[in-house]
Amino acid sequence: DWSSDVCSSDLVAVLFLLPPCAAYAAHGASPLKVVEEIKVDASLEKVWGVISDFAHPISKLPIDRTEISGADAPDQSERRLILKNGFEIIELLTKRDRERLMIGVHRKTDNIQLLPAVNYTSLITLRSLDQDHTIIEWKARFYRGYPNNNPPPELNDDVAVAAVKKLIIGELDALKNYLEKPVGQ
Repeated sequence: DWSSDVCSSDLVAVLFLLPPCAAYAAHGASPLKVVEEIKVDASLEKVWGVISDFAHPISKLPIDRTEISGADAPDQSERRLILKNGFEIIELLTKRDRERLMIGVHRKTDNIQLLPAVNYTSLITLRSLDQDHTIIEWKARFYRGYPNNNPPPELNDDVAVAAVKKLIIGELDALKNYLEKPVGQ
């Protein structure tokens, strides 16, 4: 009989191995990250003036109008971006640091039809190359659109990363175009 060969200490050792494995399997999605940057032909001061103006975002998104609420300060200022297609995006200003040249924004609303990612947070940081050129770095942290185990193909990690990368590149291009356009255009 095999049961006589297994001592109780062996059984206890096996049981101690199971809970961590079960906990790991139940964990779900891990946070994902995308980092992109772009060089713009504009001074640091000009770029900071645009980036730090939370009430007036420069975006590739089809924004119909922007509504602002709360004091113009981190963790108080909220903006509601009403898109031309009727969708809304609500964002919270989480950081604005003039000395470190960074601004942080957290999306309070998740809409996987717009972006197959949830709990999206971004941090934009500026670096001066010289008096006429600035690097804009955009870091995003988020989870795939289906944060539980076994996501459907359209809400998996690869789709979320590709969509966020596309969004960030589009936003950086919109900023570059805005900042580099000749005065009066």
